[in-house]
Amino acid sequence: MSNNILALETAANALMKQGKMIESIDKYFADNCVFVEPDGARRSSRKDERAHLEKFFASLKSFDGATLHAQAIGDNVSMAEWMFKMTGGDGKAIVWNEVLVRTWRNDLIVSEKYYQQQG
Repeated sequence: MSNNILALETAANALMKQGKMIESIDKYFADNCVFVEPDGARRSSRKDERAHLEKFFASLKSFDGATLHAQAIGDNVSMAEWMFKMTGGDGKAIVWNEVLVRTWRNDLIVSEKYYQQQG
């Protein structure tokens, strides 16, 4: 286990708790990071993920909060269990319960895979 990964994961998660996902991506993700959605959709760069999130956040009426339930650190991997609450542009509540699994190399995230339960 890397104490450095623990510190970096904790810092990245602190930004996410504040709704600063884009800032977290800019700071902690490698340029060629691969992002994998629960349905298997993939984005192959930090630039693509940033554009995806900017479009998604622009479609929301509000981002209402993020709760980090747990995080775990292993050999070059971290996992975080989250609940995200948002209000869609149509005014409907959106709640995502997800686990993010991240692979780290040279103190940057090179892969992030999402596992999600909607409810």
